[in-house]
Amino acid sequence: MFDEPNKLIEDRKTQSVLHLLTEIGEMMITSGAHTARIIRNLERIAVGLGYHCELVLTYTGFVISVYKQNKFKAHTLAKTIKAKGLNFETVSEISILSWDVFENKISIAEIKAILKQIKAKKVYSSLQLYALAPLASVALCLLFDGDWMQSLIVYFSTLFGYYVRRELMLKHHNHMVAFFIGATISTLFIHLTGVIFNIQIKEAMVVSVLYLIPGAVMINAFIDYLEGYFESGTSRFIYSFMLVLMIAFGFYVSNLIFSNPFINDLNVFDMSQLQIQIKEGLEITSMGGIYLSKILLGGVTSVGFALMFNTPRRALWTVFILGGLGYFIKFLLFKELDVNLILSIFVASCFVGLSGMYFAHRAHTPPIIFMIPAVINMIPGLISYEFMMGMIDWISGDKGQKPSVEEVIQTFSYGISTVFILFALALGVAFPVVVFKSYTVKGKDLNVMIKKLFARNS
Repeated sequence: MFDEPNKLIEDRKTQSVLHLLTEIGEMMITSGAHTARIIRNLERIAVGLGYHCELVLTYTGFVISVYKQNKFKAHTLAKTIKAKGLNFETVSEISILSWDVFENKISIAEIKAILKQIKAKKVYSSLQLYALAPLASVALCLLFDGDWMQSLIVYFSTLFGYYVRRELMLKHHNHMVAFFIGATISTLFIHLTGVIFNIQIKEAMVVSVLYLIPGAVMINAFIDYLEGYFESGTSRFIYSFMLVLMIAFGFYVSNLIFSNPFINDLNVFDMSQLQIQIKEGLEITSMGGIYLSKILLGGVTSVGFALMFNTPRRALWTVFILGGLGYFIKFLLFKELDVNLILSIFVASCFVGLSGMYFAHRAHTPPIIFMIPAVINMIPGLISYEFMMGMIDWISGDKGQKPSVEEVIQTFSYGISTVFILFALALGVAFPVVVFKSYTVKGKDLNVMIKKLFARNS
């Protein structure tokens, strides 16, 4: 008789834990955490509260069961999640919270109070994002041998496209439509500026939509595959593919509009000579200057993307260092030593992955939070551009005209190379997990782990 009230109390507490874990899981999915991190954090929190949990996750929802001892008496809840986004500050803070719960056994009320603070926290103001994030595209344009005039154009094209896409997503409009409109606005602005001022815009067009490419989602998809979460990985990959299609469609619409002959009538100024003079006057010729510029621009690109991902401020210096050095390694191997591009990117991303473990404690942030922005500057911009242009040429060719076999092979070669480069990036980021069998760097020293690894293999 006296057991009945106790059972009701225990059931209510279990329900509270269940709803709490569901809320945390939803926050992590909508903030762009990969599947293994979500599961580890939720299991850690559950253990800290004296419970066990089992999860089935996809990219659009999850099912979670919570129990004390007997899993046949578990409480289960299913949650559908439609919102998508990237907020690495939230992912980082929840990871820190999970360890606090696990080690210090804080109460449910305290956890809810901390979650409320995490939700209310604004990492960067809208003004900071709109002013600084486009610098990522500027740096990329210069990395792709664009001139400063094109870089200025890219800054404003990114600003306008990023502003519209972000505002549409904040108002919960369809993500596919938001990415299409953002891509169309950015490419239209570059095309229009090129026609009005009669200047070269190829490098600007190459980077025009790279700020929209869902690189973080793609890398998370490959990480999910590597860790055995095939359902989540496939869902992320399909979602990324659909976004890329919408970006390519926006690119296509812009090219279609400016392929009309009457567009040339919009030419008002001729600044082509000024563009050449600026490029020649500011061109870096010394080897040391070139190397330094690659490091600095690679770091600026990574920091710009880190801002878009809402990466914690305390991790930005790490993102800059790893992004700059990672891109320099890739440049050195590919351009100077003639190493295969995919292998160069893999080696560079492995460097970022291993170094991320070293910097994790110093930035007080899970390593994946700054690893992804640090390798995002190695996303294959030029290759993906050539792939899109090849597809556009097929679609917009003369009536009845078919592409040659060589053109088809070359276009698909660009597409396949893009996929393998993304896989190399993801494998490099996940390299510490694969090699060291370590799912957390907490309480671990990278130097000791390397010594143990070599001792075991010797």
